[in-house]
Amino acid sequence: MTWLSDGELEEIHSATIDVLERVGVRVDHEQSLKLLKEAGCIVRDHLVKIPGWLIEEAIRTAPSKISIYNREGRHAMSLESNRTYFGPGSDLPFHLDLETGERRRTNFQDIVNAARIIDKLPSYDFVMSNGIPGDLPAAAGDLHQFAAMLLNCAKPIIFTSFNASNTKIIIEMAAAVRGSMENLRDNPFLILYTEPISPLVHTRDGIDKMFACIEQDIPVIYTPGVVAGGTCPVTKAGTVVQMNAESLSGLLIAQLRKKGAPVIIGGGATPMDMKTTATLYGSPDAAMNYCAMTEMAQFYRLPNFTEGGCCNSPLPDAQAGMEASISLLLNQLCGANLVHDVGYLDGGKTGSLPFLVMCEDFISAARYIGAGTVVDKETTAVEAITETGPAGHYLASDHTMKYFHSEIWMPAVFNRMMWDNWKLAGSRDCFGLAREKALSILLEEPVNEPPEEVKEKLRNILSEV
Repeated sequence: MTWLSDGELEEIHSATIDVLERVGVRVDHEQSLKLLKEAGCIVRDHLVKIPGWLIEEAIRTAPSKISIYNREGRHAMSLESNRTYFGPGSDLPFHLDLETGERRRTNFQDIVNAARIIDKLPSYDFVMSNGIPGDLPAAAGDLHQFAAMLLNCAKPIIFTSFNASNTKIIIEMAAAVRGSMENLRDNPFLILYTEPISPLVHTRDGIDKMFACIEQDIPVIYTPGVVAGGTCPVTKAGTVVQMNAESLSGLLIAQLRKKGAPVIIGGGATPMDMKTTATLYGSPDAAMNYCAMTEMAQFYRLPNFTEGGCCNSPLPDAQAGMEASISLLLNQLCGANLVHDVGYLDGGKTGSLPFLVMCEDFISAARYIGAGTVVDKETTAVEAITETGPAGHYLASDHTMKYFHSEIWMPAVFNRMMWDNWKLAGSRDCFGLAREKALSILLEEPVNEPPEEVKEKLRNILSEV
């Protein structure tokens, strides 16, 4: 799907360069200020004005393809072009209890459970923590989040961290699983998520965390999270221009620190509800912004990071289904690379394990639609039509048997029974079926745990924190 014309892409790029040259960015990081000044930027105190040619040079030196592996070292994702991958989000403070349905503070077990469920659901390509463990010491919560994902899911991990020191400990844990830092660099299975602060501020902590990763060739998502009408312009084009300026100036800092550093651009582009001040994760406006941002990343030949499958509905209801499925479908159709926050409720504050399971079907349907309609000699079915003739039927046709699996999408938990059979089966709705599936996964014996000696290494690392 094409969202912006070539002329509109050029116009957004030109506006981005105008912002960086005329307005500039604030950089609260001494080493970066020195690098930027030496490269040819105008630096006055912490304000940096960046010439367009320098941004374009950084785009050329940044990799257009980033390969990501799983915990076992097998290739899992190629972040390039229009290849799309889906996963949950990270730091949710609340969860809907799996047993009671009540909203409560997220605990460590919720993060373990989410990782185990994501490991089992084939439509999810990567894992994020899906929570902040409120029952653990706050200063080390990010380390325990990472350990929970590491021990319970073999898929690639996108992680958040509190500071550079904890980022280095997380990298140490990942290297322990892979056997050495060299093995981890060769086949990275983790990606850091870190941010500038909108509008147009690069923080010391954000850059320090990025530098800790690119030192070891660990890929970094360096993207803003804005609220249109609050921390960036309310117009969609203005939102994309400011986010582009923040992402590309961060990309430049990374390339000046280490040429070829693997950086992913994009970000969270949600508007503000002017009646309630809510951040509109599930609005069509946000999905439209992600289409535009994705095409800008493709214009630059850079991997990108967006949001999808996230909702403002506080419960996994019909509104949540509509909000999640529209954003997932649009991300798939325009070819966003990393689509996170799948399963978020309540504007990104509340998680639900059954809703994660429901979103498995939303992702599967989006991918099915994204694959398009196959038109060839076999699928136009002239021979089958000729063989069946007028007033016949296709139930016994060899053509039907050959193609119905691929030509009719099948959900994992959606209910398709007719009324009487549905009543006989217990009258369960989609949420009830998804809850049963989540519980059944958690009752299974884990099959993707690392060896005991690796667990011991991780326990030793955490015990020293």
